[in-house]
Amino acid sequence: MGSGGSKAKASSGPKTDILKETDEDPMNLDDFVEGYPPPKPVLDKKRHIFTTEDKAVADSRASQIRVEDYQSFEALSRALTEGLGNDVQKVRALFTWIGLQGSKGHNSKNNVEPLSPQHIVQLVTQRKASYNLLFVSLCRAVKIPCVFIRGIAKSAAYEVGDRTVDKLGNSWTAVFVSGGWRLVFPLWAFSAIVGHSTGTWTLVESDGKGARETAEKSSGTTVSNFNDYYFLTDPEEFIYFCLPRDPEWQLLAKPFTKQKFIEIANCEQAYFENHIQITTKLECLYTSENGVCDIGIKKTNGEEFKHLYKLYFNHEKSNTKLSKEIQLDRYVAVMNNKSAVNFRIRFPGAGIYKLELYGGSPTGFPLLCSFRLDCNEDVSNVNPFPCNPEAGFGPNLVTTSAGLEAESHKSGFINIKKSKNVNIKFNISKNVIVQTVLVHNNIKEEVLSQHVTHKVKGKELDINVNVPQQGEYALQINTKTKGSSEPFKNACNYLLASEDMNKKKRSYENAAEKKARNNLNECLKSNDPESIQKALDKFDQFDLDDNGKREKAERKKNFLVLQKELKEAIARRNVDILETALDNAKSSEFSSNLQNQIKEGEQLLGELRKIKRFAHEVLQMKQPTISEIHTYKHPKPLAYDIMKATYVLLGEKESHLEEWEQIQGLMRKTGKQGLLRRVREFDTIHVTENMVNNAAQLLRPYDKETAATASAGLGTFYKWASNIVTDST
Repeated sequence: MGSGGSKAKASSGPKTDILKETDEDPMNLDDFVEGYPPPKPVLDKKRHIFTTEDKAVADSRASQIRVEDYQSFEALSRALTEGLGNDVQKVRALFTWIGLQGSKGHNSKNNVEPLSPQHIVQLVTQRKASYNLLFVSLCRAVKIPCVFIRGIAKSAAYEVGDRTVDKLGNSWTAVFVSGGWRLVFPLWAFSAIVGHSTGTWTLVESDGKGARETAEKSSGTTVSNFNDYYFLTDPEEFIYFCLPRDPEWQLLAKPFTKQKFIEIANCEQAYFENHIQITTKLECLYTSENGVCDIGIKKTNGEEFKHLYKLYFNHEKSNTKLSKEIQLDRYVAVMNNKSAVNFRIRFPGAGIYKLELYGGSPTGFPLLCSFRLDCNEDVSNVNPFPCNPEAGFGPNLVTTSAGLEAESHKSGFINIKKSKNVNIKFNISKNVIVQTVLVHNNIKEEVLSQHVTHKVKGKELDINVNVPQQGEYALQINTKTKGSSEPFKNACNYLLASEDMNKKKRSYENAAEKKARNNLNECLKSNDPESIQKALDKFDQFDLDDNGKREKAERKKNFLVLQKELKEAIARRNVDILETALDNAKSSEFSSNLQNQIKEGEQLLGELRKIKRFAHEVLQMKQPTISEIHTYKHPKPLAYDIMKATYVLLGEKESHLEEWEQIQGLMRKTGKQGLLRRVREFDTIHVTENMVNNAAQLLRPYDKETAATASAGLGTFYKWASNIVTDST
């Protein structure tokens, strides 16, 4: 008996399943019958010739027929097919009937006629005859052309990446229906073995969790199966699993060579059923480059999908052993980009690895494809990722569910080689609180917390990251519903790094690199943040190893920038600018070093807010109110004194305010010289003691009730001028 195997998924461990198909069946059926149509490439897809109605009609017929009621294949086949509408329905009825026999457990009986249908069914269910035999016999009994196809099949005896496949001999069938030859693999459709393991693979990482699990070697257990996929399988998919001896029976316009069959990616049934496409090279063997492999997949219809992975190490065939000291939970990064997913694998040590990818289905996580990964390099310079979140890196279904929609960065990787400042924007669709966390392999989280901020304005989330030095970081974005006592849940993640960070570095520095390092050392003596930044930028261009000086320079630059911003904000006396500078200084790691400037800034901010508050009522006045005052031809002394006091405080010379007409002229001015604009931009820093005394003398004969009774506008200007005078004395 030759070796073969179904493509069922094992219950645990690597992909397994193996059954034996026989080339020496009790009935002598030739491979090909004279007069049958020659094999030609198939044009129509399975879905075009086999409908749900065909399936329902044929399966109903198959369930009604008992083998013991028929003494010949002709009679049994006629009972299964008579009256059915087309040859596809007839072949389906024969196929389904065979599949149903596996669950009935036909026991051996001495009085059964040799080579009768019942005898052959017994032999098949006892693994003494092939499913091929039974299927071909039933088809030919009703004059439906059907032949054996012999070749190589990637069953459980196949290990992904194997270059020798000659021992994987197997056989399947081709049946002529709907005007063309179609492929049927009865063995893989009706039987499988689960729990098969070669015992050579150790699971080292599974969906971001480290593992050290080795399945014991096992031949597995045979189970009955019913798998529609191997009925009329499309040739362009079937060729991934089976290579016939005769290339014509590939039924492809451009047949595979044996070499291509060996090298082609190891794709499973679920890969095709879920419309997955490999976006990197379509091969089963990948070799590391600088200690890294990238494998990408996507859904061809553009849909996002859930996915899992498992990384194995071959502890028997690898020339090295994995150190027990290595934590194996951060060596695979899942990079999301809408319907595309890239798995970036870093290797903790040299050796032979295997990556299995699962997912695609909304109801489960079937195995999609697997790859052998060979790492024959020195990987001492390869570090694990800063973290390995379950949702991967980049916006995905989890992000949307959390109420965030990426506006700026829609893939998981952000290149920070040229700039260490990153701004990331989201739209918010739910009432959530946001938490942002920056992670690095060597820098403490409390230090990194100073380098990531976020603001929520309405329905917009703005995140700013300023990494302290070149390297690799992970940004974690977590959310929870406002008012909820539940912990934060991870919604989205980004990997921030330079693309070539794993590139192996030279053991020496050239002249330009030495100069950049010397400049960095010298800049520590400087108090100019711009000079320090230039030295840092030059240093980062060469991606040199940091010996601690870079972090010192970065910290000094950050301190000087905060100090400069605070000084400039105090000098400018602008409320908004000063508030921002104070917030930045107080929330920084340098708050204690900046206490004097912070105290000065807070005192000034209090004064500026008071001035702003004084001006509030004036700025709320309508233009008609001001125009009314302007129209006075012969104003009472109260009106003249209040408006004169107002303009004195605004800086007008008293010689320009002797006559009411002069004040009217000032009130007519617009733009920068407009009255409301001057009140809005008023600052007590420009007010002298003489100006305050003169204004106070003008206002002294009146009070706010008298002023307000005379005119709402005059009452407002009286209150403003009086507040300024009182506050300045």
